Amino acid sequence: MSISEEFLKREFVRASLFGETWRDLIPEVFRDVPAYYDRGNAVASLGACARWSNIFATAVSRHLRPGAKLLDVCSGTHDVPLRLLALDRSLEVHTVDRSVHMTAEGQRRAGARNLAIHARVCDAHALPFEDNSFDAVTLQFASRHLEIIKTFREIHRVLKPGGIFCHNDMLRPASRIVEVPYLIYLRFSVWFTAKLFASSTESRKCVRYFADAIRHFYRPRELAALLEGLGFVNVESRDFLAGVMSFHIVRKPE
Repeated sequence: MSISEEFLKREFVRASLFGETWRDLIPEVFRDVPAYYDRGNAVASLGACARWSNIFATAVSRHLRPGAKLLDVCSGTHDVPLRLLALDRSLEVHTVDRSVHMTAEGQRRAGARNLAIHARVCDAHALPFEDNSFDAVTLQFASRHLEIIKTFREIHRVLKPGGIFCHNDMLRPASRIVEVPYLIYLRFSVWFTAKLFASSTESRKCVRYFADAIRHFYRPRELAALLEGLGFVNVESRDFLAGVMSFHIVRKPE
């Protein structure tokens, strides 16, 4: 597995710019938002996040056999597992997330649907599982807050040979014509959502961060190249508005 010098430099810049925010502010943001997380996303994205998550879950489900063992990384309120279990209740689902508060809300939602999801509170950069443990790993709407190479390497490690990794996130748009107005809108929508739901001081401090994190993140083709550099194969991808949201489904070689 070989990562280009360009990607290593990009990750160094991301960590230099946002490492303190990832360490200190993001955990406090996710202490504040569990109760209104889905509504906040709906407002900020004009409903696009939920629709795109349904498209993503449907695409993932086509690759899963009945009874497959799946791990959802940075699971938050268990959005992806709940969508997948609605399509196939035979799945064995495990989750990890650093936030005890988001995890508790996810477990509440799973319990309300009589669904069993095995959740752990831990760091995505050091997954507490043996090598070759899962048939599939999913990761949605969280990579911007992570050291992505370290996280993707851990995901590759815990996947079984032939297993799939399914990634879904807001990326940096491929087109500058889309990127410039999108980042302006993103700052406004995050500010408006924070005001509407009376978010915490820590959440309001992150208004500029969310747009800046996108500006320094990866475009869809760049993310595909990074995944291939980490040893994944058979890249399947789909974009919304030139990468405003994009998912990639890749496989660990047999």
